Amino acid sequence: MNNSTINQELNSFLPDNVPNDEELAIKTPWKIGLLLFVLLALLSYFTCDYAIETRKQEVLTEVQKRLDVSATGKAKVIETWLAATAQRADRIADNDLFQLFATEVNLASDGKLPKPLADQLPYMQNAFTTFANQDSLLGAYLIGKDGRAYLSSGDAPALNDFQRNQARTQYTGETITFLPMRATEVGLVFDFMVPIKAAQSGVAKDKPDIVGVLLITVPASKQLAEFLTPAPFSDQRNVPRLFQIRDGRFYELYPSKLPYIANGAAPFSPDSLGFQTVLPTNEPLFYISGAAIAGTNLVIFQQIRSADALVGLGTYSLFISGLAISFIVIIFSVLIAIWLTLKGQNARALATQYKDLAAQINVQRRLLGSINNTIDELISLTDPEGSYIYANPSLARFADTPLRSIPGKTDRDLFGEKAARELAEYDHKAIATEQTVNAFVEIETLSGTRTLRTAKSRFLNDDGVFIGIVTVSSDITEYVEFQRRKEEMSQKANNVLARMVEANDPYLFGHSGQMGELANRVAALMGLSEEMKRVIKTSAQLSQIGKISIPRNIRVKESRLTEDEQKIMQKHVYVAEKILVEAGLEKAIIDAITQINEHLDGSGYPNGLNDSEIDMPARILGMADILIARISPRSYRKAITIDEAIRVFRNNPEKYDQKIVEALVSVFETEAGAAFKERLSETGTT
Repeated sequence: MNNSTINQELNSFLPDNVPNDEELAIKTPWKIGLLLFVLLALLSYFTCDYAIETRKQEVLTEVQKRLDVSATGKAKVIETWLAATAQRADRIADNDLFQLFATEVNLASDGKLPKPLADQLPYMQNAFTTFANQDSLLGAYLIGKDGRAYLSSGDAPALNDFQRNQARTQYTGETITFLPMRATEVGLVFDFMVPIKAAQSGVAKDKPDIVGVLLITVPASKQLAEFLTPAPFSDQRNVPRLFQIRDGRFYELYPSKLPYIANGAAPFSPDSLGFQTVLPTNEPLFYISGAAIAGTNLVIFQQIRSADALVGLGTYSLFISGLAISFIVIIFSVLIAIWLTLKGQNARALATQYKDLAAQINVQRRLLGSINNTIDELISLTDPEGSYIYANPSLARFADTPLRSIPGKTDRDLFGEKAARELAEYDHKAIATEQTVNAFVEIETLSGTRTLRTAKSRFLNDDGVFIGIVTVSSDITEYVEFQRRKEEMSQKANNVLARMVEANDPYLFGHSGQMGELANRVAALMGLSEEMKRVIKTSAQLSQIGKISIPRNIRVKESRLTEDEQKIMQKHVYVAEKILVEAGLEKAIIDAITQINEHLDGSGYPNGLNDSEIDMPARILGMADILIARISPRSYRKAITIDEAIRVFRNNPEKYDQKIVEALVSVFETEAGAAFKERLSETGTT
């Protein structure tokens, strides 16, 4: 192939034109300027973002402090009000007469009051009602241990089961207990319970007796509404919100409007009362900070909308952005001035360098063409429809077709229908997987069948668009033939070694061949790879080689071996391993031979390997070895049938792989397997 042919084939992929000085002088600096502008813009952006974010954190810190102080202050106010409300009950709870009455009620059996005590009820009832009216209470009750109200103020609503149960539990405590807020017709109300101690008996006690519980119902809507209303001169953007914790969730309280207690839980967790950001559904983002109200299940939150909290951040952001833009304009103006100064000199220098580079590319193009003309590999490029765009001279010689007539032809035109279908399959695979596909292809030529090692890859243009398939093939026919002859010689050598071992031991005659045939039938039925089948075949031939080193009197002994003789016999595995390692055999074959006598439960030899440590070839060979040996008689034991041997395998799943057992059964059920089984049975009985 001459230079003109090379250029003709490669011009569609390597452009000839070289930009002139003027184009280079105009385009390159502007690209550099654009890059610098982008870098400056990115630097300014991240600097502004950092400054604004820092300012935002400072603002949020201030907001957090304000919210924390407001929430804590509101909580203290409500705590003070609750404490004052509870303190008013001391007039009743600490009254000696009332304590004495409660003590007598507590001593009454079955809830029946003695007549003297019953006579006092109207007086106590009147005092109770006066107390409730003076303090604007909704109700006041004296509750006994049985949950029964022995006294109640006038017009007091009936007690519910929850109030009665809570009153019973108050008999075990000594402090005032506040019950959850409730929604009623008059608004929010709450109950608190005061334990009534027994009247002094003159006997000192470590813990006074609780003889009754004073339960008081207090209206809360009006007072809470005042607490939740922002002060006239306070920051109106900070909104207080009161919540009640129930079942681990927040429920908001509305003192001045129905339904007084929210039906749905708030979108934040009671585990955290500190400053946090909340984004409710269909509502704007806001910040909150809460404080628990001691002794209750109430929490007061101060809330502010994000837009209100960060109102000054927008002005600060505009100021920082203006500084950044000014910085970019100044820097870029300086760079433009420098570029205008050096424009002429740099443009000329760059143009010269580019011309030199273009010359080098042309030299490399010619070199590529020369290499392409001399290498033995077959190189081609086909379009997505399979038509040739380019082929090198080696491919033309291989196809016995003129080089100039190949473009436009297909694999079917050059190599025939069978090879074309196979090559098309690999083309489709390379397109689908978007990876290089390696394969071996046999092609019929005038000189006979040739074997090619082929690699196919997708070819993309500069825009990443798929335009065809690149194929690189090597003719490895001679190498394949050499490997085949080498494999045949290796198998023959292995057969010779196996025959030598069997010639020295009458019990091993034909053992390796039968064992290998059975193991390979099992491997084929289990769908093992060709490589694993080769390992099994070779390992079967060499499996008994280590027994050459065992003394003949032990190998051919007609009676059962003693324990010491068995230990000597087991050493054949180490001898085999040493011989095979020195002979340079591959590790997979050595492992298969040395693991033949291992069992899944670790009871085998020589290394006591367990389930996962034994390779599949060794498992198959080991079971084939045992079956062939057991169906052959010995002087000290009778032969067993193949079915009996399989039964032994099945009855010992801890030792033998049951998948292989099922494969053995399936092998003997096939027509060829049945004939092999009959042949084995005849051999075993002779």
